[in-house]
Amino acid sequence: MKRILTAIVGLPILLFTVWSRSPYFFVALTTIAALLALREFYGLASRVDCKPHVVVGYIFALVVLASFLSELPSAAVVALIALSIVSLSIALASSGDLRYSLISVSSTVFGVVYVAVLSGCLIGVRILPDTVMRMSAPHLSSKLLTMFFALVMLTDTGAYYVGRSLGRHKLAPRISPGKTIEGAVGGFLVAMVTGVLCKIIFFHEIPITHAIALGAAIGFVGQIGDLAESMLKRGAGVKDSGNLLPGHGGMLDRIDSILFCAPLLYYYARLLASSL
Repeated sequence: MKRILTAIVGLPILLFTVWSRSPYFFVALTTIAALLALREFYGLASRVDCKPHVVVGYIFALVVLASFLSELPSAAVVALIALSIVSLSIALASSGDLRYSLISVSSTVFGVVYVAVLSGCLIGVRILPDTVMRMSAPHLSSKLLTMFFALVMLTDTGAYYVGRSLGRHKLAPRISPGKTIEGAVGGFLVAMVTGVLCKIIFFHEIPITHAIALGAAIGFVGQIGDLAESMLKRGAGVKDSGNLLPGHGGMLDRIDSILFCAPLLYYYARLLASSL
């Protein structure tokens, strides 16, 4: 019930930011979610004796997100280079145990890559104009993001219910004992069907082959993202990354699949849409 109530509250807010005339509501929501998820990631890292440079990570995460907002994603590479140098310099100047230097620097930089760079891809999609190369479509970015979130959420829902009713074979018992191969296949098929439905209902501009391919890609990669975050939690010895969202756990628990799939949407919007 808590999971459903959280969705009832959160989904309208998400849709408002996606369809608002101003992209900055979505940018603000994504930035808040990214910082909360980064905090949880650094919390997981701290549980396995990493000592990430948290404040530096937050600062450079904001720089990375701003680079996508400014339509200068290459600036994110510069920010990561600078973060690596700054983090190494902090480790060099500290008087702590040198055995923690490598994992502290690594967790600091990886947290920004994992959370900020991947979520920044969504900002890059939201600020797209209605005309991308030869493709012209009203509310292009809103349609792309609506389709994206529908694919991610329904993949998760399909995998859950198919797994509960038909699941017999464990998918990754050491990482997530509740997930099954049958559930994974069910989620994958639901994603492809969802892609077709999105094309029929509101996204007429894209070919049906694109809708099916994007659904298949997200249906596959999203489940890897879910397992990857479960692996991090398992390694840290916790069930959830946090308790921010009732019924869902932490912010990182909620956006794990979204993070992995965000680059797919970004490059689809930037590269493939030019062929339409």
